[in-house]
Amino acid sequence: MKNIALGIGSVPALTAFASISGKNAAQTRQLSVAAAEVVFRRVTLGWFAMLNPVLADHDEFARMVPEKTQAFSDSGSVLFTGSMRIGERVSRYLADETTHAADTVMAIWTSRSPAALMAAQADGAISWFGRMTAQSEAMCLRSLEVQGAAMAPIHRTATENAARLRR
Repeated sequence: MKNIALGIGSVPALTAFASISGKNAAQTRQLSVAAAEVVFRRVTLGWFAMLNPVLADHDEFARMVPEKTQAFSDSGSVLFTGSMRIGERVSRYLADETTHAADTVMAIWTSRSPAALMAAQADGAISWFGRMTAQSEAMCLRSLEVQGAAMAPIHRTATENAARLRR
């Protein structure tokens, strides 16, 4: 039987998971704070504009919709591309697994003894489990990376707005 490292809960995978999750959580927290600040400051500008429309910050009001449209468009593009890459990886994995399954079936069919048959079945099952675990870890990490990348344009726009409106 082959020796196969299953990689279940491997330290590098857990470290990467913790790192990416931490970055995404920090990004989300910063986005929440910045968005609340931007809304508060823009509502305040709106109140002043109602009191004196002539002195209103028309540039700021004109900026609102286009910047959100751009940020969400950029985010959607990143999400689409990331999802497409994940789909490509899943397709490649399924094609590879079909080959592995065929190899396992051939090893079982050509076994010359019951012991060889059981060894071929065990090798096939153990190697499948290792590949499935590694694939699950990779998909989880890739999904977290795509999440962070998709939120980046929205995060950037909100934090830049908050900084600009503080001046």
